[in-house]
Amino acid sequence: ASLPLPADLLRPPIWKASRMRKIPSVNSFFSGIGGFDLAFERAGFAVKYQCEIDPFCNQVLSRHWPNAARNTDIQAVAARSLPSADVWVGGFPCQDVSVARGHLGRDGLKGKNSGLFYRFAELIEARLPRVVLIENVTGLLNSHGGRDFSVVLDRLAELGYGVAWRVFNTRYFGS
Repeated sequence: ASLPLPADLLRPPIWKASRMRKIPSVNSFFSGIGGFDLAFERAGFAVKYQCEIDPFCNQVLSRHWPNAARNTDIQAVAARSLPSADVWVGGFPCQDVSVARGHLGRDGLKGKNSGLFYRFAELIEARLPRVVLIENVTGLLNSHGGRDFSVVLDRLAELGYGVAWRVFNTRYFGS
């Protein structure tokens, strides 16, 4: 007759490696109420940093991610103060590229809101995270005849990133 094996010998050998595995991390810019943050957290990432100017959004962020470092103004962020993270995500403001502006015209990346892309790009250049994920509205594709979108793609490519983009229709995601 064989003797039963102790429970710890029945565990797969992977259990030791998984305890030592580094948890991937994400820094979030233009965080809003944390849509990207929540998605990455659910995928196993640790949210290390958030930058959001809106006071209400910051209340939501601090409730859900009380341990994340936080700043309210991307223009005041010192690159050296940012925690190291594997992925940086951000949806820079869309007001100046959105077609919702209609007859008011669109200032594009020259606008004070959407122009914050340039500050985001400066921070990216200073720290060069492994992965950068940027989100915006479809109006960015044709703002200034497509030149604004080209600026975004070209700037990321200049920084050494492989660049790909997709348009997603939100009606096919979530409920």
